[in-house]
Amino acid sequence: MKKIPLAVILLLLVLNCTQKQEAKKEEIIQIQNTNKQEVVVKPKVPTPFEYLTDYPAIKDSSGFILNLRQAFDLSIHESPSQQESEKITVFRKVKINGSDQDYYFIEYDWKAGSTSQYPWKYQLLLTKDGKLVKTLAAERYEFVSVFPKENPFLLATIVTGHGNGGHELYKITADSLENVYEGYYDTNLRTYDAHEDNKIYEPYELSLKIKDYNNDGFNDIAFKGKSVLTRGRTPDGDWYDFTTINGKQVNYSADHPFQKIPVEYIFLYDKKSGHFKAKEDYAEKYKIFE
Repeated sequence: MKKIPLAVILLLLVLNCTQKQEAKKEEIIQIQNTNKQEVVVKPKVPTPFEYLTDYPAIKDSSGFILNLRQAFDLSIHESPSQQESEKITVFRKVKINGSDQDYYFIEYDWKAGSTSQYPWKYQLLLTKDGKLVKTLAAERYEFVSVFPKENPFLLATIVTGHGNGGHELYKITADSLENVYEGYYDTNLRTYDAHEDNKIYEPYELSLKIKDYNNDGFNDIAFKGKSVLTRGRTPDGDWYDFTTINGKQVNYSADHPFQKIPVEYIFLYDKKSGHFKAKEDYAEKYKIFE
């Protein structure tokens, strides 16, 4: 039998060890990959809202509120005052313009919080099977009939903690809420003003009027009241705080205004878009928005 050279034997041993090490590495990688597959985190399943079947009763107020907050991820300011005062102020079925379906309308009021979270309440519109259509944070809401023999629109009064704000007017479009009033966001027109900087409104929330202003057979909307100037203003637009009458300084305020200007902001119904659009440029007309 031929003798195998020692160098060849050593080479074969080295190759065999290398192959075993590579195989071991592959085995480790496969185990690691298997472990990775085992620890994959599944997407979090949304918390369902469970209390619609109790309608119109609220049998467990605390449970209702907790489930509502979890199901729809409502962010609120936690405090002892909030926990003591929070409540469901509205739980009702409604119909809204644009659809003949019934919806659930819920208002949750937690009564206290920071200025940035004002008005410390949420309004939620849900479908009959509990799906969220929209969450609002309105200071006040109202279901208003604009067109005869049609379901009402949802009017929301949006107000900041400083007392500035305006309106939104909603209808149902393709299973969602659509704001059809082109005022507060589109033209930066305030229709709520209680912030005593240069002016306020009287009343703070201008009165809503529904009327066919352009006689086209469709009702329009308008917001009407007075702009109360709480500071003096020169013809050039400069503001000042007081004047002197008979040698006595008179400070301007809401109780002693410089001037009251009647205002009426008319928004005409546009049949093509289904929106209510400003009749004219009110910033230019009244020159009091800055």
